[in-house]
Amino acid sequence: MSTPARAKPLQAVVLDLDDTLYPEREFVRSGYHAVEAALRDRGITDKPIADWLWARALGGEFAGAYDAINDHFQLGLSAEQLAELVTCYREHTPAIEPYPDVREVLSQLAGRFKLGLLSDGVALTQGNKLAALDLPDVFAATLFTFARGPEYAKPAPAGFEALAEELGVPHDACCYVGDNVSKDFVAPNALGWLTIRLVMPGQIYAAKDIAPGGAPAVEVHSWSTLGSLLVTPAE
Repeated sequence: MSTPARAKPLQAVVLDLDDTLYPEREFVRSGYHAVEAALRDRGITDKPIADWLWARALGGEFAGAYDAINDHFQLGLSAEQLAELVTCYREHTPAIEPYPDVREVLSQLAGRFKLGLLSDGVALTQGNKLAALDLPDVFAATLFTFARGPEYAKPAPAGFEALAEELGVPHDACCYVGDNVSKDFVAPNALGWLTIRLVMPGQIYAAKDIAPGGAPAVEVHSWSTLGSLLVTPAE
């Protein structure tokens, strides 16, 4: 496999975070355990909240998790208490690990390209995830779109434009690696970036429809393949 022919060599590789650097389901599961611990510590319940929520998530149900446990376990939580659970989930220190080969490939890529990170999501939550992954310090620029404002969230181009400017690399020399075809690749495609979809088992948004203009140029199924695709062996 090789990258599509391009007029200008790649100078920058920008990565998504969730379901690209690590399995997002593991963050979800970690968050459920944090919520269960909070409910137990507050003397509200000692029921297996996390296991129940995880089984629900494995069935494809992620939305409305705390209303669901409130009803199912008859917890009688107020709106304020439910909001506190959301905060607990978002702000907990997650127990997550990167996909296989991520650390090695990132180090390889950093030797050849400027690396960036562009991710939707609450900035504090995304920052906690990145810290928990304990990756090599290789990112020259990081942009959490929600910290900039809704106009920066994917599929809008503003975040990609800002990150390319921060990296000092023209659009036609940039690459974006993500997973979600409903939003990840619309803007970088329009801007002339190379787009690569990482397909891994259990990704939360794997079944999403491809957005208009959102088909990736290339698909890979492992980080080792991604590394082989982007890193040209030394002559």
